[in-house]
Amino acid sequence: MRTRRERWLLWGLGVVTVLSLAFGLAQYKEARSARLRMQAAEQRALFNLVSYLENLEAGLAKARAASSTGQQITFLTSSWLNCQAARSELSLAGTDGVDLTGPRRFVATVGDFALVLSQKLARGETVTPDEWAELARLEEGVKELTGILARTAQASVGASRVARAAFQEIAKAFAGTPRGARDSLNYGFSEIDQVTQSIPMPVYDGPFSEKNLEARALARPGPLISEEQAKEIALGFLRPGETFQSVSVATIEGAIPSYLVTARRPDGSEVATTVAKQGGAVVMATDSTPRGAAAISLDEARERAMEFLRSKDFTGLEETGWRKRGEAANRVVFAYVPHTEVSTPDGNVKVRLYPDTVKVEVSLDTGAIVSFDQMNYLVSHGHPGRILRAPIVSPDEARRALKSDLQVESSEPRLCVIPILPTTEVMAWEFRVKNGNDTYLVYINAMTGKEQVVLQLIEDESGAMSV
Repeated sequence: MRTRRERWLLWGLGVVTVLSLAFGLAQYKEARSARLRMQAAEQRALFNLVSYLENLEAGLAKARAASSTGQQITFLTSSWLNCQAARSELSLAGTDGVDLTGPRRFVATVGDFALVLSQKLARGETVTPDEWAELARLEEGVKELTGILARTAQASVGASRVARAAFQEIAKAFAGTPRGARDSLNYGFSEIDQVTQSIPMPVYDGPFSEKNLEARALARPGPLISEEQAKEIALGFLRPGETFQSVSVATIEGAIPSYLVTARRPDGSEVATTVAKQGGAVVMATDSTPRGAAAISLDEARERAMEFLRSKDFTGLEETGWRKRGEAANRVVFAYVPHTEVSTPDGNVKVRLYPDTVKVEVSLDTGAIVSFDQMNYLVSHGHPGRILRAPIVSPDEARRALKSDLQVESSEPRLCVIPILPTTEVMAWEFRVKNGNDTYLVYINAMTGKEQVVLQLIEDESGAMSV
């Protein structure tokens, strides 16, 4: 009888062991598949980035060679569009352990400078020889950057092929990305960062000019906090109560001097949280855990985002747009802004504060909050330098500044504050209008009555955003 009992116990133990191995293998395959998808996305973004920068280089060269103003405007504008696309791909093609602030800023500056010159030509002004010389110098920088990126892309793919056999051999040990590919990317992006940091920025007046990229003080700074306080704040923000394998704290001296708290899980995923040194506000937070297929609706995700904001004491925020992200569109980012009021002879008028944006990203597989960003809110909201006055231009006067063939959709325009430069903002009347099948947001300066900004509103299954 005892022997039979032991036999049953052995059988039971064997079944449990087999099930455990099967579960472990399934988990491994899922993690490995996620890592391979991430690597493929990085490499695809890298090659797309090279293509956009090659087009940018060609556009800058053609702008300098063109004889007519119309052609110059066309090539400069296309250069700006290629910069916008390159910036988007650069955010996907990066790698751990390398700060890509320099490359991102360089690409943004080149596009910004091209746009400033095109707008100057459109106003009938003349681009000076010095400005053309600056453009030529930036073109050389783009050429050098493109060459390094092309070599990095080829090296990363080559290293992946060489490492494929080794990857299969060490699969049982739950190996991650092939070492050769990651080393190639790290080295390449390190070289890119060094190159872009060494290129002097042009002197001009634009959103990404030197003077407008200087560190901006917090609107409402508080007392200095310690590393331990920053760690406590970070661990209690995005994933309160979770236990991590390791937690490290680094210092960031950027637009907002901060502590970067990185909490690492046993599977290699991380929760990175940036905490302002003055006051201890969370500037940004991101959870890098790979996400599965979408399982909740957009409205459910929207409610999760609002619940999160309420839990962090944000009240009165209004959603201004959303966009799906990820290879499988399994994450969605919501943008929110606060509002205030200004006193007018007709009573108080609500004012949307677009510079004070807060962003929340929700995973559509579980509804988890995977990122949060309130940098713009922290440097703008409640700033003592912001003085809002009653609009001089009435809604009817602003409406008369619109083109006659535009169809105004809203009965009353919305009063708002819009950013012109990182350090400059204006009050404007916002009109939602249609021109044919296209929808636009037209902003008329509430103090001068002149058209300030025109944005196209893009609404489809992937999001609702203005460009």
